[in-house]
Amino acid sequence: MDILDQLQLPLSRTREDPRPVVVMTCGIAGAGKSTLSKAIVARHPSFARLSIDSIVHAKHGLYGTDYPPEILDEYQDEADAECKRTLIDLLDRGERDIVLDRALYSREDRDYFKKVVEEKGGRWILVFFRPASKDVIWNRIQRRREAGVNADSAVELTPEILDGYWEGFENPEGEGEVVVDVTE
Repeated sequence: MDILDQLQLPLSRTREDPRPVVVMTCGIAGAGKSTLSKAIVARHPSFARLSIDSIVHAKHGLYGTDYPPEILDEYQDEADAECKRTLIDLLDRGERDIVLDRALYSREDRDYFKKVVEEKGGRWILVFFRPASKDVIWNRIQRRREAGVNADSAVELTPEILDGYWEGFENPEGEGEVVVDVTE
């Protein structure tokens, strides 16, 4: 059984609720956000996937190969702005549903996107990938790295970077989140 079958997310519009659907992924690096977002798009072609990593890759290539690491922050800021513009444009048109493949590491960040979705007439679903431990995430990052580098895993995470992410991440609680427990 795959994650979509397990979650049974209300991804379809209905006559009773025809609003565009925005699935907002939330979780630390390596938790499974991109895996879920790609599964949604594969099964539900009406969804568009918005990912900062994918935008950076499409415009500039692979981190550390096609551009130097010191430019990453600039490219991520550019991609963040494009992601926000595209989200608003898609919601204004109302033709597509959206998977927002982002960490959404702070409540402020999550609230910003919820507000945009609601103001533009959409319905959000917040999916939080709750890790059992930092070791679980580190093991997942290592397995992903062994599988090869791609747009979603190009930045090499060190234990120190993961520590910073771990310490800075604000878990959602009571924010209407659907929880996915990440145990392996």
